[in-house]
Amino acid sequence: MSSESEIMKQPTTPDELLAMHNLCRSDPYRYLSIVNRWIENDPTNIDTYFSRHFGWLEVGDLPRALSDLDYVISHEGEPNVMSYFSRGLLHRQMQQYEKSVQDFDTAETIDPKGWGEDVVFGLYFQADAHARLGNEAAALACCARLPDDFWTPGIHGAPRGGKAEVAEELRRMAAKARRKRGTPSAK
Repeated sequence: MSSESEIMKQPTTPDELLAMHNLCRSDPYRYLSIVNRWIENDPTNIDTYFSRHFGWLEVGDLPRALSDLDYVISHEGEPNVMSYFSRGLLHRQMQQYEKSVQDFDTAETIDPKGWGEDVVFGLYFQADAHARLGNEAAALACCARLPDDFWTPGIHGAPRGGKAEVAEELRRMAAKARRKRGTPSAK
């Protein structure tokens, strides 16, 4: 995608999608301008609202990103795992952990097998949100379902390490959340 007219069309190939992704990261305001034109041309295409939420995230406008995801979820013909996963991540970023857990739980309900096998980071962030609410048992139950060889450098402030290290950090996080709320220990 090199010309303005080429970049104006919605991506249909992996290369075009990558070019838009790169544009979102390098020039999010230009990206938003392009996606806004897509929406103007076809306001019924919910995929463009999903695309636009990435631009809002990139510029730090979380309420607008949330508004776009709310729109997508309310207009989808069938519930979509990635829409709920994305909104759950956004609620987590906004420190709205109860709503985050609700969205992750909904995503898991839509495709329980895929949630544990394909959207592995869904379990990871679901565990993190539960821990931030002080719910150690739920956090550890999600963590236990991660693959045995799971490892992460720690993404978006969630615990880092292998499954055992993540579980230990989840315990600490849940205990800290309970102390902060004045809730008794889980044990």
